[in-house]
Amino acid sequence: MAAPLLLTLARCIQGFSAGGEYAGACAYVMEHAPRQQRGRYGSFLPVSTFSAFAGAAVVAFALNTWLSPEVMADWGWRVPFILAAPMGLIGLYLRTRLAETPAFQAVALEDDVATHAPLREAFASHGGRIVWLSLFISVTALSFYTFTTYYSTYLQVAGHMDRGSALLVSVGTLLVAMALCPLAGRYSDYVGRKRSMLTVCVLAIAAAYPSFLLASTGNVALGLLGGALQALAAVLSGVVTAALLSELFPTRIRYTASAISYNMAYTVFGGTAPLVATYLIEQTGNPMAPAFYLIAVAAVALLGSMQLPETGDVDLARAD
Repeated sequence: MAAPLLLTLARCIQGFSAGGEYAGACAYVMEHAPRQQRGRYGSFLPVSTFSAFAGAAVVAFALNTWLSPEVMADWGWRVPFILAAPMGLIGLYLRTRLAETPAFQAVALEDDVATHAPLREAFASHGGRIVWLSLFISVTALSFYTFTTYYSTYLQVAGHMDRGSALLVSVGTLLVAMALCPLAGRYSDYVGRKRSMLTVCVLAIAAAYPSFLLASTGNVALGLLGGALQALAAVLSGVVTAALLSELFPTRIRYTASAISYNMAYTVFGGTAPLVATYLIEQTGNPMAPAFYLIAVAAVALLGSMQLPETGDVDLARAD
């Protein structure tokens, strides 16, 4: 029993750490990016995420093909963790050599950084934006986890596709998502954050039902098409979220406020997505129930996006 318990504990620590670091990674990239190209620069953050999921799917497909279920249960499940270990060391090396951004250094020189109670100050000065941004990020979290994690399971459960084919479809749709990220970044820079948020919500609402309907057919080509439809909202929401996390808050509380907004939404709507989707299907007997759940959350996100201002041209070095 010690092995699965330790593995679960380690995975929880990794998840908490990654969740906290993502908002900081967004701020770091945004504060180094040219003002008119922050969407394009930020688009490489979801590229890294989608590529990681694609790599994991490839490894899972290879192990599923080459090893028997008995071997997988014995020692094969350890292989992905062994392969990931060097990446952790590389990440640690890079992380310890990063300098603070010019924007943060400028504010720090003025002694204007909320070092004593950043959480309290964040809610006191920007509580409204934190709530509205969290509502919008709810569709980012749900569409991301539905697309990257649950879609492969849905292909097998509702579409009765074998595991190998489902993993291949997952890899294909993730590659599509990676290719779309730079285009989504340019789109966000061109039309602005406000219109990008509205586009995300409309895409999520419009594509949810057709994408799950195509996946339920069990056909590989139609499954790829359904995944590509889901990718549209998942990609654009991830790209615009990366920019909003930095643009909506001043430098002195940016990391704290953005991390709260991001992690509240991902805790409620992200990690629970596969569980809620499975529960809804079991309770309703309708395999399209996850689509209706995504549509409902997208409608809530639309409400949040309507309350947020346009931020595409703000100065990230501002202190208030």
